[in-house]
Amino acid sequence: MLSVRSLQLVLALNRFRSFNRAAASLGVSQPSLTRSLKGLEDSLGVQLFDRPHVAPTVFGQILIDRGQAVIASFDDLTREIARLKGLETGHLKVVMGPYPADISGDRAVALLSTRYPRLTVEVTVRDWTRATADVVAGVADLGFADITEASQNPNLVTEAVHAASLQFFVAADHPLATTPGLTISDLLEFPWVGPTAPSSLQRQDVEPERPFGLVEHEQKRFRPRILVESFSAAKRIVLAGAAVSACVPIQIRHEIAARELVLLPIRLPSLQLNYGFISRHGRSSSPAMQSFMAIVRSLEMDICAEPEPPPGLERHIPDA
Repeated sequence: MLSVRSLQLVLALNRFRSFNRAAASLGVSQPSLTRSLKGLEDSLGVQLFDRPHVAPTVFGQILIDRGQAVIASFDDLTREIARLKGLETGHLKVVMGPYPADISGDRAVALLSTRYPRLTVEVTVRDWTRATADVVAGVADLGFADITEASQNPNLVTEAVHAASLQFFVAADHPLATTPGLTISDLLEFPWVGPTAPSSLQRQDVEPERPFGLVEHEQKRFRPRILVESFSAAKRIVLAGAAVSACVPIQIRHEIAARELVLLPIRLPSLQLNYGFISRHGRSSSPAMQSFMAIVRSLEMDICAEPEPPPGLERHIPDA
């Protein structure tokens, strides 16, 4: 009888072209594998492999060509059932963009794990484009990243969580921190550090071949000169050199208070955060996923209620 296990047997034989090695990969003895193959061939009424070279026949090739997709679908079904078992013994894979991870995502994972210590949580922080791709591919159960492009994908479901303007910041001893009459053109003379930005930035009237970064017209995205996949890395690079980055002010409030970083009194209207949850259309939300999302929403409400940094913490550029 044809089954997932028998398909695994056929694929193993095709891969190793050896009964002994195929049996070892499946954790069975060679005689047991030989009997299983003979039983499968008898039930189907065809020979699947020519002996002794273990070469697939035309019938075997049909199973090989289609068997991998069947096994992948079975694995996906098994994982879906496991996701719905509950919070005590469940497994959650979350992929987050750099900004949402730093602002609330990491803390949400910590709180989720504290409440449900037996829950296995796998967290990956990646550029938002790769985060969305992971959800599409089924590598992650949930994405928490920029939803600008994901919201246009019919195969995805998105939920907006936070939209805000980003502000530029530099090290306190950076030349831009004391530049009078600061303009966007001044910022373009220094390398920017951060993740890629959605296509809205390319509409700005910026000159190419400047140190700040590159506009990828085909992908309709902006790529900073120094590309990183975590906000903490961007912050360390800014502190150690002459790079420029952008943030929500609460992300660097401690460094501002310590006079290590300063906010620049200039904003780019298109430089916006627009992040939220991303999941595959038609996939049910596990209890673990629902709990994580609820924690994020609660944290974000508290964040939105926080006041802007007090006057004096942001560095204002004097008039010329």
